[in-house]
Amino acid sequence: MHNFIVRFSEKIDKSVKYQKTKSFFRALLTDPNYRYKKYFDRSMIALIIFSISTLILSKSEKIPEWVVQIDLYVVTGVFALEYLLRLWVQTDIHKHIVSNSKTQGGMELYLPIFKAKLRYMLSLPALIDLVAIFPHFRIIRLLKLYHYMHGASSLFGALQKKRFEFIFLGYMLFGVTFTFGSIFYLLEFGINQALGSYLDAIYWALITISTVGYGDIAPVTELGKVVSMFGIIFGIAMISFVTSVMVSAFSERFDELRNQDSINHVNKLRNVVIINGYGHLGTTIAKKLKRHKNYEPVIIESDDSKAAMAQQDGYTVIHADGSSAKIIKTLNQRKNIVAFLTLRSSDIDNIYFILNAKSIQKNAVVYARMNQVELLAQYKATKVDGVVELYKVVDTKAFTYLKKHSEEEKKNIFFFGYTHKSSHICKQLKAEGIEVSIYEIESDRYEAAKADGFMNVILIDEQSSETPDIHDGIAVCAMHDEALNVYYAITLRANGFDSEIVALSDSKEDNRKLLLAGVSRIFDMYDESASQFVEMIEKNEKKDSI
Repeated sequence: MHNFIVRFSEKIDKSVKYQKTKSFFRALLTDPNYRYKKYFDRSMIALIIFSISTLILSKSEKIPEWVVQIDLYVVTGVFALEYLLRLWVQTDIHKHIVSNSKTQGGMELYLPIFKAKLRYMLSLPALIDLVAIFPHFRIIRLLKLYHYMHGASSLFGALQKKRFEFIFLGYMLFGVTFTFGSIFYLLEFGINQALGSYLDAIYWALITISTVGYGDIAPVTELGKVVSMFGIIFGIAMISFVTSVMVSAFSERFDELRNQDSINHVNKLRNVVIINGYGHLGTTIAKKLKRHKNYEPVIIESDDSKAAMAQQDGYTVIHADGSSAKIIKTLNQRKNIVAFLTLRSSDIDNIYFILNAKSIQKNAVVYARMNQVELLAQYKATKVDGVVELYKVVDTKAFTYLKKHSEEEKKNIFFFGYTHKSSHICKQLKAEGIEVSIYEIESDRYEAAKADGFMNVILIDEQSSETPDIHDGIAVCAMHDEALNVYYAITLRANGFDSEIVALSDSKEDNRKLLLAGVSRIFDMYDESASQFVEMIEKNEKKDSI
């Protein structure tokens, strides 16, 4: 017999038809993302409604006998078949036998299989499915709805995770009910005419603790009334405890439900661009893609406030950690994603996101924000399709612009601030033989500019109201503090400076202030970088279409 079971297991293990059939039913019964499951769920919900309606109407109205027969035999048969299918797909017995038959035999081989099946059969969902088969317990079929309503099953799962709290609550409720019931029985029995038995006392205790208070049994002695007051106080405390446990369980699950709804929506879209991180850069890119109209931006964000902001801006939002392989895999099921963009301020987070995306789909197109140029080798090792270093994008465009104007119009260039925004551009201009003047308010940066070989470096007093007297050339506002850039721009205009003022900005909120202050041209780190990301997506699309 053992040899026959082993040979049969090996045969079905190699059977492609068997594997496909079992995979189909497993997905149909358990996978909420399977495309046919929604039709199956709707059909089963309709059968449950039909069965319960038949049961209710049969009690009060005459209904055709054939309707009752359909409920008793057809619907019952469908639920019985579903129970057997769920039991079948729960575990792969043949795989266990094939993999362990050479080293194990007898009870050692078959006992784990029996335990796994028994564990499932004794689980609450399986017991509900089993009892619901029998026509006498048709009302139980209402509890089967959690199988077919993803939201209900998710909330049921959330409550299961809090089973320790509910077990503790159950013990507490049991102890408090029987304690107060026993005390009330001892104090009131023989005196209170409404109290006829110990069961009545337990009933009174449970009704009082739950704060329902039907009033059919009420204390008549002084001590009985005192016990009732303490029972009500304990009841309020227990209700508060139950409420807090359920609220915490449901709030944890609501994000999952919202995410599932968003994922279902993403699966219906075309040309999706996944944006991991909704900071300044993510916001700018999403707006550009929305104006582009050929792409659908979808935001992944774990921060509550940023996720809420993305939803208010009208984007589809997945409120989750972008490094979750499960999220990326679920989103990529329809193969409708044009590109992944990971825009976190942490390079480690970006690299991990790339590795996850590439491990799920080798040919996935992933572009990343690179914060530290020293990590370029690590980014290349992930097979990323492109990286954007934010300050380098601004440096390149601003340098080209300033060099062109300096050469064509023979204008001097005045930098207000030798900071991370401007130091690299100054060095590039110096290397091209273009002389620049640098005005700095901090002595450390003043010394750094001197050490880098700049001759015309002026230290200005931040406390003084006097500003450099310049009249012709190009002024570049690149202070670390954007408020200072606004101040120097408006001061230059007030002093009669009518030439061009350029600002290097890394704060999207202050760009409007800079324009109002008289700035002619803003090189915004986020706007320029966002444009480069969009250009990379477009180039890749054109390349694939050729």
